[in-house]
Amino acid sequence: MSLLRNFIIFLIYINSLSYALQCTTDCYFQSNLSTTFEIPKSCNQIILAKNCGIRMSFSYSPYYSSLSFNLQHSNYSLGDFYSASVELSDGGSFDFYYSIDHTCNHKDDCAIEFANNNIRNILRRLDFNHADLIRELSPLLSTNVSIETSDVACFDSNERVRQCGIVTKPGLCQAAQQLTGRQKTNRTCNYESYRGEKSVSIYDFGSFASFSITCNRSLCNGPMTQQAIKEIMFKYNITKTIGGRLNNGLRLSLSSTFLLSIIVFLLYA
Repeated sequence: MSLLRNFIIFLIYINSLSYALQCTTDCYFQSNLSTTFEIPKSCNQIILAKNCGIRMSFSYSPYYSSLSFNLQHSNYSLGDFYSASVELSDGGSFDFYYSIDHTCNHKDDCAIEFANNNIRNILRRLDFNHADLIRELSPLLSTNVSIETSDVACFDSNERVRQCGIVTKPGLCQAAQQLTGRQKTNRTCNYESYRGEKSVSIYDFGSFASFSITCNRSLCNGPMTQQAIKEIMFKYNITKTIGGRLNNGLRLSLSSTFLLSIIVFLLYA
């Protein structure tokens, strides 16, 4: 039993070492798209943590573009979380957003290393004509007829046609597909969220990914429209697969604390 106790103490000691990582934290800054990535001198707060993390966010609209970074220590699972969205507003305005959350623990300030190694490639991927993207998406997501003066029909999850918006109560068609596991798609009409925006939203963190559209054109949430939008997002290099994935590889990890709990349970079971 003493040998077992010593072994567990050793594991706890090894696990405690993982919290001795030096990470730059509480550091938010914006960078010019044409300049190289560089941490400002004002970002000088270092903390001992289990994981280092960074969020890199790219935003674009007809009126502005920005690239922002947020360095924080992290207790989340290791790996990458990707998100991208395109939002179209009535009147022709639009917003494009793309972000990566990266968490690592293989060396001090590994999140900064990740940014240095990947920022150029990310900017190359996002260097496309955003107005052309909107011109291709708009006919699939929206109608030129005001939703306040027309009726809208949507598909439900069984791909049956259902009345959605009426003149007195406008609504939006939605389709939300899980890209992992059973890849189930939920199709519905939403009366609550109507504000005039049409959108494409994608989330991907390896073990789970989703692809969603919101639109105000009749029957715009069907499988053919959804696939056409996926192909456009792939054409402009926003997604890495034609099926809508932002990250074409799985990165799963278990925390050392969880692994230690399993070992202790097995030893004492």
